Amino acid sequence: MIEKVAARIIWKWMKKGNMARAMRDILPHSGLSFDEREEVARIVHDVVRYKLYYDYIMEKRRMKKSAENYVKLSLKKPKMDAPYHIRHSLSPKLAEVTPKEFIEVINREPDTVLCVNLSKIERRRAIEGLRKEGIEAEEFIPESAIKASSNARYSSLIKNGLAIVQDSSSQIVAKVAGSLGEEVLDYCAGSGGKSLAMYALNPNLKIHAYDINERKLKALENRAKKWEVDVHIFYDKPSGKFPVVLVDAPCSGVGAAARNPEAKYQENFEKFARMQLEILNKAKSNVKSDGYLVYVVCSYTPGETEEVIKEFLNKNPEFRAQEIKCGYEEHIKMSNYGAYILSGDIFYISILKRE
Repeated sequence: MIEKVAARIIWKWMKKGNMARAMRDILPHSGLSFDEREEVARIVHDVVRYKLYYDYIMEKRRMKKSAENYVKLSLKKPKMDAPYHIRHSLSPKLAEVTPKEFIEVINREPDTVLCVNLSKIERRRAIEGLRKEGIEAEEFIPESAIKASSNARYSSLIKNGLAIVQDSSSQIVAKVAGSLGEEVLDYCAGSGGKSLAMYALNPNLKIHAYDINERKLKALENRAKKWEVDVHIFYDKPSGKFPVVLVDAPCSGVGAAARNPEAKYQENFEKFARMQLEILNKAKSNVKSDGYLVYVVCSYTPGETEEVIKEFLNKNPEFRAQEIKCGYEEHIKMSNYGAYILSGDIFYISILKRE
């Protein structure tokens, strides 16, 4: 039954794309247990993660490219020599810019990590509560993070507003940004994951949030109420100047390919760079003198990271790139204008001080 359900999802994904939607459409109505649904999800993720490699094997073996055959290859995991970008299942353009040490990160099975609302519950007590529910859990980084088994997503911690599901690297970004000043404007806040994480790590922080997507801001407002945190939300263009402006810009998402392996097959990254520069040039007007503009993307392509910052600095000489210090150097890869955080998803972060 597990293999049949996985094949149904893969068939739908092959026809219409969007792996996550295909799983949402089929898994909840499959009649499978939680553990069985998790196994189906692992198979589907593996097929999407290594699709180019499995295509190559089927072509060499003259197999039909059917959903059933993808499932069979995923379960057997055969080994065959193949070109570099096919072996690791990356688009040729992405393969050109992917450092070898990043391959394992984007092709791993992702961890389930929670961000604990430390204003309401100590991390130690949160872990004890998870274990009482039969959920494996342990401390992770930073001090708001718990690494847990996947069923933690449905725990009482989540239901009662004591935690959210949030990647470790994302929480480290929140810690770094929240440590730079007493007030932060989360400029591309989305539904507020980093706003909540900043509050979890520093409940005295004054947090403001803005996003062009009003629906996401409504979701942030509801999540903030559940967490009992006061977030000032700008539904229109933000006014005023702040010690810290965090720009978690829209991007290709290749740094989160472990969770969304479809991202590995992209070719056009230039469109994101144009948008990212435009957002930075708007957000800079909200940065105080001696304040910080923090640029973050869940990507590692040069065009979305180093080159964006280089161009921004060339046109905005009042800003200077700062050294990244977060206390987790074993999970950091330094770069010319910032650093890559590798404890979970791959995030690029650059801290720019207005002088």
